[in-house]
Amino acid sequence: MKVFVLIQQKPLKVKTYTSLTALYEANKDVLEVSKSKLDKYPFDQFDYVNHKIVISKTTALTTGDVRNMQKEQ
Repeated sequence: MKVFVLIQQKPLKVKTYTSLTALYEANKDVLEVSKSKLDKYPFDQFDYVNHKIVISKTTALTTGDVRNMQKEQ
């Protein structure tokens, strides 16, 4: 499952969302970036970083995923 992780730098807070829209709506006041800019941002290649936040798109791993990775090693 793809998830978006928001890291606020001061005070340090980490929040996880299943959609970019949910992340944006819950944090409009601290993001200092428009929804349009985030919609166009290439999250598959880079994390979004500014002086207050980091937004990363990643994949949540299940126990099965971890066990499969361990078997492959």
